[in-house]
This record gives sequence, structure tokens and C-alpha cells, in this order.
Amino acid sequence: MSKMDYSFNGTEGYRVPTGVMSLDVQLGGGVPPGTTILVLAEPGASSEVFAQQFIYGGLVNQEEVYYFSAEHPTQEIVEDMNNFGWNIEKQIDEGKVDFIDAYTTRFSNILPNKNFSDHSAKDFLKLNTDAMNLLKSSVTKERKGPYRGVVDSISYFLRSYELNSVIEAIEIISSIGKLTKSVQLVMMTGGMHDPKVENNLKSVCDGVIEFRMKERGSEIERSILIRKMRGMIPPDKTISYNITHKGVELETTTRVL
Repeated sequence: MSKMDYSFNGTEGYRVPTGVMSLDVQLGGGVPPGTTILVLAEPGASSEVFAQQFIYGGLVNQEEVYYFSAEHPTQEIVEDMNNFGWNIEKQIDEGKVDFIDAYTTRFSNILPNKNFSDHSAKDFLKLNTDAMNLLKSSVTKERKGPYRGVVDSISYFLRSYELNSVIEAIEIISSIGKLTKSVQLVMMTGGMHDPKVENNLKSVCDGVIEFRMKERGSEIERSILIRKMRGMIPPDKTISYNITHKGVELETTTRVL
């Protein structure tokens, strides 16, 4: 393997748009290049929609993207994106989207072989790859230019591996991100892990965005808390958001929930 070249430069002062315009307004235009963001979300908070919107935003921004999924098969993600009008089949064919399906890898030993009849020889090799090694090889893969990525989710790795091993993986993701000026989301399920574990992961990431849900009467209210973000003083209030046919949309006014 040739030595990886991570030397291409970002523009000083430039902020990378997330793909969610209303969030970019709150972030002063986006996030600094090289930022790794922990997305901490309760089940049902639709953070996966945000991740898909973020990926599509990268393609709109002329970036290549990768999506590492240990929680859902690739085809399910593509179909969910199609439901919002984020059709990416063309970009997949052009090699601008790199889906790494670690979900199938997890169950390859128990599912019938016929489920994998359409897999190439290369895919079959991946089926026997340890998920942590697959993650590390995916995030350190040499890419040609600016890119962004999603790791969905780190909760799987916290359930399956020692904490120190998971933190080391995130540090690798973060360090590669800084070298390449790429922006990456590390997804995590809120309320599933010990608070000390959550704090460990919050400390090693450059930014933390929490997706929250709260019952108020007969309604569910959703809000985002930007707990920290490199290069900015985060808002001191939660920001309400809705899921529409356009994806995640933040309300223009903030309130304390």
C-alpha cells in the first residue's frame, strides 16, 4: 500500500455547510473543516435523518462522502434518503459515495448463504472482517479531495468492544479529519450508556450535538442542544426542530425546553 497523502489544504476561515441550512445559521455558516461531531440522540429523535441530510449536503457541496453503518443495511439507508428526495444512485455509480455495510458483516455467520448470492468476491471477504478493523480501514482510506463521513453508530462498538478501544478509534477518526479537513459525524444513542462513557466520548470529539425529545401534553417536542462546537461559543438555549418532507428543519426562534 502506498503512503497516504493527506496534504490537500482547506481555505482558512471557511466553514463547511452541514446540509441543514437552519442549523448552519445557528453555527455561523457551518462547522470548521476538520471537525468531528458526536451526535447524541434519543431513540425516535430522527438523528438518522440528520445524518442522511448531512451526507446529501456533502454531495451538493461537491464533496465525496462515506457512510459506515453498523446499524442498518445500505439499501435501507438509500431507500430512506429517496423518501426525502435525496436520490443518490447516480453518485453511487460515479463512486462519489462510499457505503461501508458493517451491518451485514455482523450477521453473515447466522443468515442463510442465499442472502449473499449477489455479493462480489470482495464483499465476501468483508463479511469475515472484524467490525473494528473495518471501521479503522474505512476512516483511514485515502480519498482524493474534500469529503465528509458518518459513523452509525458508535453505540454498537461500545456494546461490543472495550471502551479504550472505542476511544482510540474515535481519536483516529478525529486525527484523520483534522489532516484532511473533513467533517465527520459519530452517531451515538442517548440513554444507552453510562454517563462516564458519554462524557469520555464528548471529550474526544470537537463538537457535540444532542437530539432530544420531550412529551408535552399529547404532543412530542423535539429539540437540539449544541453542547459544544470547535471555533464557536454554542447557543445557550435548546433549538426546537421538526421533521418535514425536507428533512430536519430548525425553528427560527429558540426557547428553553
